[in-house]
Amino acid sequence: MRVIIADDEPLARERLRGLLVDMGDIEVVAEVPDGQQALHACAELNPDLVLLDIAMPGIDGLEAARHLAAFEPRPAVVFCTAYDDHALSAFEAEAIDYLVKPVRPERLAAALQRVRTFAAGRQQSAPAADGR
Repeated sequence: MRVIIADDEPLARERLRGLLVDMGDIEVVAEVPDGQQALHACAELNPDLVLLDIAMPGIDGLEAARHLAAFEPRPAVVFCTAYDDHALSAFEAEAIDYLVKPVRPERLAAALQRVRTFAAGRQQSAPAADGR
């Protein structure tokens, strides 16, 4: 699974990367400090998952998630934030999960499983390349 980490705090990005190393088939393809760079990285790298902080300078995580909903294929979005009061807005932005910092390994593993289910469903509903 190809992952982009978007968080304005270097230590938060480092912690997430460290947790992901222990999760198996994960490749962190980019780490970015804001929503604008997350959108550029997603357009360029086509990740399966974006781990998004909500409170970032410029384009915040919620706005970035709304833009990502138009991507084809749309990457899964999991919010990783210090605030639990944005959960409703996160799910309205079609997030797969919402993790509160500090992210616990077992919650991250559960979120990754949800992303795998999302990705499997997306692959099954994609039309065949030959039009059948």
